[in-house]
Amino acid sequence: MFFAFFIFLLIVNIVYLCVSGKGLISQENIRDYNKERGGGRVTKIDYATRGTIYSSDGEVIAKDVKRYNLYAILSKTRTTADHKPAYVVNKEKTAAQLAKILGANKDYLLKKLDTKSYQVSFGNVGNNLSSIVKAKIEALNLPGLEFTEVSSRNYTFGDFASYEVGYASNTADDSQQVVGKMGLEKSYNDYLTGTNGKVVYLRDSKGNTLPNGVLSKTSSVSGNDVHLTIDSDLQTQLDSLMRDFVGIARPRHATAAIMEAKTGRMLAVSNYPSFDPNKRNMKSYNDLFLNGAYECGSVFKPFVYGNALTDKVLDINDYYQSGSFYYKGGTKPIRDTNKVGWGTITFAEGLYRSSNTAICNILKSHTNMKSLVSDYNSLGFFKSSTVDGLACGSGVAAFDGKTKNAEWYTTGFGQGSSVTPFQLLRAYSAFANDGKMVSPYFVDSVVNLRTKKKIYTGKTVFSEKIFPSSAVKTVKYLLYGVTHNKAGTVHSYYQDSPNDIIGKSGTGQVVINGAYSKSINSHSFCGMAPYNNPKVVFMITWVNATNNTKDAATVIKGITKSALNKLNESSKKVKTISYNLPNFMNQSVTYAKSQLSKAGLSPIVIGDGTSVIGQYPDAKTTITNSTRVMFATNGAKITMPSMVGWSRKEAEAFGSLAGVNITVSGAGTIYKQNVEKGTTLKSKQTIKVYAS
Repeated sequence: MFFAFFIFLLIVNIVYLCVSGKGLISQENIRDYNKERGGGRVTKIDYATRGTIYSSDGEVIAKDVKRYNLYAILSKTRTTADHKPAYVVNKEKTAAQLAKILGANKDYLLKKLDTKSYQVSFGNVGNNLSSIVKAKIEALNLPGLEFTEVSSRNYTFGDFASYEVGYASNTADDSQQVVGKMGLEKSYNDYLTGTNGKVVYLRDSKGNTLPNGVLSKTSSVSGNDVHLTIDSDLQTQLDSLMRDFVGIARPRHATAAIMEAKTGRMLAVSNYPSFDPNKRNMKSYNDLFLNGAYECGSVFKPFVYGNALTDKVLDINDYYQSGSFYYKGGTKPIRDTNKVGWGTITFAEGLYRSSNTAICNILKSHTNMKSLVSDYNSLGFFKSSTVDGLACGSGVAAFDGKTKNAEWYTTGFGQGSSVTPFQLLRAYSAFANDGKMVSPYFVDSVVNLRTKKKIYTGKTVFSEKIFPSSAVKTVKYLLYGVTHNKAGTVHSYYQDSPNDIIGKSGTGQVVINGAYSKSINSHSFCGMAPYNNPKVVFMITWVNATNNTKDAATVIKGITKSALNKLNESSKKVKTISYNLPNFMNQSVTYAKSQLSKAGLSPIVIGDGTSVIGQYPDAKTTITNSTRVMFATNGAKITMPSMVGWSRKEAEAFGSLAGVNITVSGAGTIYKQNVEKGTTLKSKQTIKVYAS
């Protein structure tokens, strides 16, 4: 009977629970608790790592990094599990020691710590800290200092082909999701973006994860890596040369670029003004190289010559009268830049001296209009295009292609109509490739991080043959005269250059406030090297009131020499030992050194600590036995090494790991430094090195 009575109560309890949702005896709301428990299913996103962008020589250009925001707990109610203080105990000491690491004002930090609140943050000085800085702060063992982790995109070299590389940043509603917003980061976003995973688990009413409460887990898949055609050494050198040039010429803006002539691989491109993608301090979103349409001046003339030579309507040894040119319907003549000309000269000398009237005579009496307009079209002028998904501006054709009016003639010497630096570089490649134009490109390949297989490969694409070999040979001979003949306008590009640079300069008028400026002009030089078998095509353009031809020549001669050396080296088979650099983060310095010694490498150790908290190059980078490897340690005492023989990027990598500022004067290999080897360095100290 007792057993029957017990079963009866159990049945009644079950019926009551089904009807009311409550326990009969406890009166606990089991139904709501069950709903709450069901609501305790929590999904946590496992964010995928965005793919890394590399230079052609394996340097990391852009990668995902974990950054940290520092905050301090001030409330004395915050303690550890063993009842020790988990709040700031000694505010004076904490402010003083943080000031040394953060490079901040001690009084500012102390004022923050004196705030009457549960916790406090430190603004910009305490945000976006690297893992190295975080490790240094944690090594202080000061209670009450904590961090929140944020995911961000880091650009190793800062301003490095910034308008082309672009930038990626966190979305407005998610501090962990990084999305491409500009440049290749945006156009290759689908390749770079990984697939997020997720973890579903149960938690109790207090928010604690239940033991063995993971219901399901889907791992994230990292994005693909993008490898550029840009060489980090050449890009760094071109940026350095352009900074020096800008310091002298003081242009409103300037652009320079160099491309491998036979493939279209862009080796380096530099815009001024530019920006640091880490700071996104751009004044304009316009890529001057790709979209900066301008009236380029006489650099346009070789295409008129090329067309006339192709149609066999011009003998460059024929004579014409320079100085002034009169055309039907014109109210005043077109004149040469010196106003009076050089008398009766040949058309060859006309190009050497950059005679506008030479072009006008060719366009009036020699050129077939339909044929030349067709060549303009084949060369890609006056129409938009794309390169690796990046939009390239069209420029404007001022002529109608039907009447030989003023615009028809002025376009022939680069005035009235407009083109972009990208179009000029691409068009000049036709003279380097026996009449075929090559399409420039920035992305060499996209590699799947897991399979290591290429899922996209950049390709060399040539146009149809625009100019025959005979015309190309003659145009190159004329460009040789421009730089080598004493009558040439840019003899400074040839002087002191062993690389046989050939090309054409140009000066164009600039529209300011709706009218042509009387003092400001555009200046350009486009060309190739070496003369006999061009391996590189280059251009430089700037806008200012003076023609800094010699200064611009320094830029072109410097970058051309280095680019040809690079290409010559890559064509040689050099026996080197390749080594895939492991991740030594948080490993002991002793272990890391022992591993590298097996590969014949001896690292540069930064600091006197025992653990590795930063490394260069990054993990998984393929290096050779000649690569300089650096380790940042958790030790505070950092001494100055000898940087003689180092490259600029190696010096800057040391600066980043050591927390000091490296400024480089010149371009190339470092030969001198203003801080002696063995000197103990201070945080944020500025060190100047000299390169040649």
